[in-house]
Amino acid sequence: MTANFIRALAVKSFDVPDRKRCPDKAEFDLVTVDDYSVARLILAPGWRWSESAKPAELTAFCEHHHLGYCISGLLEIETSDGGRSTIRANDTYALPPGHDEWVVGDQPFVAVEFLGAASFGRPRSHGMHALI
Repeated sequence: MTANFIRALAVKSFDVPDRKRCPDKAEFDLVTVDDYSVARLILAPGWRWSESAKPAELTAFCEHHHLGYCISGLLEIETSDGGRSTIRANDTYALPPGHDEWVVGDQPFVAVEFLGAASFGRPRSHGMHALI
């Protein structure tokens, strides 16, 4: 097992992200603090991974690992083996690779993700994680 250590003080704001990605019906603000990438996701009503991201990702399902915290909105998840769950405001979540996800209702889904952040929204990332 690998140990993770914080080596330096680092503070950044999503108001001035290191990188911003705006794929179909989504906005991803990315910051790097020390060796860690963190993303704020804003997924618009009508966003669905299999419709909005799949054409760029070139995989049957989302192959990203996600570890995050939902600020607002609703996101429905369905795994490739048929498991389902809903993420709501104030939920923390961990999603393994092999899922579809979509915004439910007329409010955007807003979350902060700590794993999977750097590559999410990058065309043809094939679920691979990388630094910003």
